[in-house]
Amino acid sequence: MVDEIGEVVVDVAGVVIRHAGGLVIDLTVDHVFSRHTARFFHGVGRRVIAVATLGGKRIPTSLRTVPRGARARPRRSDWLALWVGIFSWIALFLAIGFGVAHFL
Repeated sequence: MVDEIGEVVVDVAGVVIRHAGGLVIDLTVDHVFSRHTARFFHGVGRRVIAVATLGGKRIPTSLRTVPRGARARPRRSDWLALWVGIFSWIALFLAIGFGVAHFL
């Protein structure tokens, strides 16, 4: 009897954790691809690409205006800059975390 209750509790906890984790992932993706955050990461990615290629590759700014009623059509370079910005930001914080953890 006690084992069955324990299994039910573990199953319920597993479901709750899976749903909470899914919610966290959904909120993170929504936040990353929101208007202002995406512009931030796009700008970071543009600068990282420019520095990595010593200025050889320049990606246009993400602050272009789109006429009212029209949809923005991001180019491949826009997506590349966005993902480079996200991954470089993650790498920066991981490097800082591992670097500072040595002193703790």
